[in-house]
Amino acid sequence: MKYRYVRRLHLVLSLGAALPLLLLSLTGVLLVYGHELQDWISPEHWVAAGPSADAAPLPYSELIERIADEKPDVRVWSFGIGRDPNRAWTLWLADGAGILNIDPYTGTILDHYKNDESPYGFVVALHRRWLTGDPVITPGIRHFISFVSLVLIGQVLVGLALWLMPAKRMQRLKVDFSRKPRTVVLRLHQLTGVATAVILIAVAFTGMSLYWHGPIETVVETVTGQEIRKRQEPDMTGVADIRDIDAAVRVGRSAFPDQQVLHFRAPQPGKALSMGIGGDDRIRVNQVWVGDVPPRVLAIDRADDLDAANWFWRARYWIHTGDFAGPVVRALWLIVALLPAGYVLSGLWLYLARRKARAG
Repeated sequence: MKYRYVRRLHLVLSLGAALPLLLLSLTGVLLVYGHELQDWISPEHWVAAGPSADAAPLPYSELIERIADEKPDVRVWSFGIGRDPNRAWTLWLADGAGILNIDPYTGTILDHYKNDESPYGFVVALHRRWLTGDPVITPGIRHFISFVSLVLIGQVLVGLALWLMPAKRMQRLKVDFSRKPRTVVLRLHQLTGVATAVILIAVAFTGMSLYWHGPIETVVETVTGQEIRKRQEPDMTGVADIRDIDAAVRVGRSAFPDQQVLHFRAPQPGKALSMGIGGDDRIRVNQVWVGDVPPRVLAIDRADDLDAANWFWRARYWIHTGDFAGPVVRALWLIVALLPAGYVLSGLWLYLARRKARAG
């Protein structure tokens, strides 16, 4: 009797969240290799000319001047540089003016667009907010998407309970393709669910953390017994605004001379130049703030001493996307992203097949 009630709960959750889970699953599959797909669709917008043996990116100040000449009505807010020297730089513009892709070696503007207008951005908007407005402005959608992720965690746990309840648990994970289709589908449903339960929970949990910051932060701190530290902007009282962006970036990079500048916020009135500097580990990115004339380092947030809570908090986006431990894990995440859709469809098929068998 208890097993029947748990199975019914599993079915009700599946029916209630079927469409949202299908959408999250199928768009998630596209996003695992989203940037590569985008480069393949329109390489002229995303691939730089590429450095020759003696080429170097133009000075930041020169890039800003060229943008000002070509697009005098926009103001650069931040530079996204990344690790790949063959990829265009992404410059976010202030006041909602969109994004520029620029070839750093020639200063050529490759594309000017709003985030949702790029192939990758469109799928992200579909995946994270169903093409609605800004989730910060429209909080209902971020709560809904996070709730669906919570339902997925519940489904995984209920599914594990269903597997654990009857006897002969390990035998019920054996897939015999000579048996009836319903039995084969059921065994595959159970086997993949048990084998990937931890990964599915991690993906859903990290997805929730991208919107439900406060509650998930509390959970992480409670479980680890550690406090997640916040990056604090330095006090700019008595500190002059940056005048020479190239000198400021050089000074900031000198704090970690063996690492690479990944992104930085362009000088803004009353704010320090904020830089992300890192090596091969995409999670351990140091933050450096530079200000004053001549430029000097105002503060450093080091990433080489992260405890478990802070490592997870910085890694949660990369865990969610699977891009944190090499190509094998990333390929595995592609399969995992497809599983919720597979569970919804196979679960509904099993339910209908069971009803048909009873009616017959």
